[in-house]
Amino acid sequence: MPKPPRRGPRKMFRPQPGERWICAKCGGEIEELPFIPSSNRPVYHRECLPPRP
Repeated sequence: MPKPPRRGPRKMFRPQPGERWICAKCGGEIEELPFIPSSNRPVYHRECLPPRP
């Protein structure tokens, strides 16, 4: 079943003061994500994302 079209721009999240999000591939700091990351899963910059199978 196809996904329904999105309505408007996607909400972006920034780290809380004192919190840092680090890219699992390059080690650079991530300033904004389209979700709030969980502490048990890696996060990546868009350009560092692993290719989809």
